[in-house]
Amino acid sequence: MNFIKIILRGIGQVMFQNNIYSGILFLIGIFYNSWLLGLAAALGTIISTSSAQIFKYPKEDIKNGLYGFNGTLTGIAVPTFFELNIYSVSMLIFGAILSTYLMKFLKNIIPPFTAPFVIATWIVIHSLTLLF
Repeated sequence: MNFIKIILRGIGQVMFQNNIYSGILFLIGIFYNSWLLGLAAALGTIISTSSAQIFKYPKEDIKNGLYGFNGTLTGIAVPTFFELNIYSVSMLIFGAILSTYLMKFLKNIIPPFTAPFVIATWIVIHSLTLLF
């Protein structure tokens, strides 16, 4: 149950809200628009949050969803621009992990906000464009 709360906080952080209710409402809105984008947002958040736990990043930041929201945005971006196939799903996973790494890296230099999502998504889009 705690992991679900962390995931929902991560989704809520897209709107800079550190609570599960904002995450639930935001996720409902995404699913209402497209079930595929909803699944991709959830997958991106789960991957980025799990990556932060595996990399042993600060537990308080993970608990507050700070490593999840860039994964949410990356998850939404991939199926928005590309049809889902093995390559795009692989790049979604890679982008979510990369956004987590970039968040930690940039946090030591500047307040990163959504910069990790932007950089990771540029790399993912460029890579997928080369494949297709």
